[in-house]
Amino acid sequence: MKAKIGRSYLTEIPHEGGKLAFQYPAFKGTFGEVAEQIDKEGLKRPTSPEVASLVYDAWKNPKGEYESQVLGILRRNWIWEFIGNLYIPKSNDEINNGVIIEYNPKIVKGKLSMNKSSLVKRLNESDLNVKFVPFGYNIKSQTLKEFGENPYIVARYGEEGAEKIAEIASKYSSNPYLWSFDSVDEETVRVSALFNYLYDGRLDVCGDVRAGDSDGCSFGVSVAD
Repeated sequence: MKAKIGRSYLTEIPHEGGKLAFQYPAFKGTFGEVAEQIDKEGLKRPTSPEVASLVYDAWKNPKGEYESQVLGILRRNWIWEFIGNLYIPKSNDEINNGVIIEYNPKIVKGKLSMNKSSLVKRLNESDLNVKFVPFGYNIKSQTLKEFGENPYIVARYGEEGAEKIAEIASKYSSNPYLWSFDSVDEETVRVSALFNYLYDGRLDVCGDVRAGDSDGCSFGVSVAD
């Protein structure tokens, strides 16, 4: 992990056969506030696979100047991942009783805007930025193997990202937690975040956070590198 001077970046982050650069330091605020800050800088909001690559790279050299700061943020704050979760109840519809995951969802007045009909249409068109996972995946405390193979984790992080997030989870003393829902009675929209619970005790993958509930952090991704 290196820093590029001027507008500061964390560079040379391996990701899906390429490299990523994240602006540094992190932006801080609610989910919507951080999205706005990233947009104003002309950067891209990081998705779950990109955040996994950043934290995975930090763990390669956890005592490094910048790596330790990334891991320190994970201990103190949520790291926002710009993935929307639309939980939908059981019904007679073709797509029901599960969660629709959307990469880089629309944010209106600080809150997610996710429309089931348009998302189902995109699912039927095989849009790679929209995925559906039926309920049944939500086991709170999981072994590392269960965690890396969990269908929600794989849908949210991708296959490479799921391997990385399981490896990250192995750095902590307790099994990782997935925070989501077993079922819902009505459509429910939530945002995504990563968190290190109890100071190195456990990695938490959160898919049930309300957009405006609390502050978190995130790093904008350079679109030029």
